[in-house]
Amino acid sequence: MSSAPRALDGVKVLDLTWFGAGPIATRALANMGADVVRVETAKRPDGLRLVGPRPPGNVSLNASGYYNNFNAEKRSITIDLTTERGHELGLDLIRWADVMMTNMTMRAVRQIGMTWDVVQRTNPGIVAMYQPMQGLTGPHTEFVGFGAVLSAVCGVNGLAGFEGAPPIGVGSNYPDYVVNPMHAVIALLAALRHRRRIGEGQLIDMSQLESSVAALSTPVFAEANGAAYPRQGNRSPYAAPHGAYRTAEAADRADRWLVLACLEEAHWQAAARAMNHLEWATDVRFASVAARKANEDALDALVAAWATEQHGPTALGALQAAGVPAGLVQRASEVLADPHLKAREYYAYLDHPEPAVGVRAYDGPPVRLSATPVELRRAAPLLGEHTIEIATTILGLSEDEAATLIAEQVLH
Repeated sequence: MSSAPRALDGVKVLDLTWFGAGPIATRALANMGADVVRVETAKRPDGLRLVGPRPPGNVSLNASGYYNNFNAEKRSITIDLTTERGHELGLDLIRWADVMMTNMTMRAVRQIGMTWDVVQRTNPGIVAMYQPMQGLTGPHTEFVGFGAVLSAVCGVNGLAGFEGAPPIGVGSNYPDYVVNPMHAVIALLAALRHRRRIGEGQLIDMSQLESSVAALSTPVFAEANGAAYPRQGNRSPYAAPHGAYRTAEAADRADRWLVLACLEEAHWQAAARAMNHLEWATDVRFASVAARKANEDALDALVAAWATEQHGPTALGALQAAGVPAGLVQRASEVLADPHLKAREYYAYLDHPEPAVGVRAYDGPPVRLSATPVELRRAAPLLGEHTIEIATTILGLSEDEAATLIAEQVLH
């Protein structure tokens, strides 16, 4: 961790997001130096504060590892924006902010009075992103849903599993964690760039559905051109062998799986050598990608039989040394302890103010800038941890006025 200037130092962000797609994006801005003020309410806390993982037996709203990971380096103020005075304070934060972001449904946005017409009238220079599941217009604009629903609607789940069997999903809410936050950050940075050049704020209408569909171009366009794109499990239409193969049981765990992907002829030739089966490289059934695809069941049976006799890490080393794309399937605990990630100091270990939480691992930034660091400098906030601080320094209230509003449950 350094004290060097960061790219977004001085940028003020009003964070009205919750759950995953929004908070991950605003955390990225915070890690680049933005001052991100997260508005929450004790009356209806972010659902991620209610779920695990958390220390055993701890039910505190401040102990969720899920929430804390997505909200590191933000400040938290608790305001009931549905009250008249709370709404006025929310508008004061709009006047303060350069950027506002919400991924709530438009019904919820209307309830707190933060629609674009109100926001723009209050601060014409603001960049405001609205990120409901299906955008601000269209017949489904009022539909509600979370990542699990979005994964199904956008088509990701329809690609997972095997043809003829039910779709099985991808094991996580992929749009929430990957494409939605990425597209959000890009759009916000572009709008900030425009604001700095022209001095003009703008509305960003970001549909989580469209962001997610953008990641499915291959199957969408294949089927648009009349070509089937069936579910194939671990197989690929342009590579063979391409899959996960169970290796010999080891003392540390009994289900080690080796993954390899032969996308080029050179990969296959090198794999056959590394597996000590040179005869496979000259077998006419496997003489080209097309031939291997035509005989993929037989090929997979041979590779699977070979793998069951191998020590996973040793086989991985041999394949990588031969230039074959390969890896081992890791559990979450193994990723956390991965020696490569440790050497690069990917995970940040921050001390959370909740005593039962203490020092925990946080996802590190996914990029490294040589001149303007992207890093985590502070753990996630307690619910309302900065209420008095923000009320007095940004909203201009005296401590007595803030205390009165706390008593009236406008602030918490």
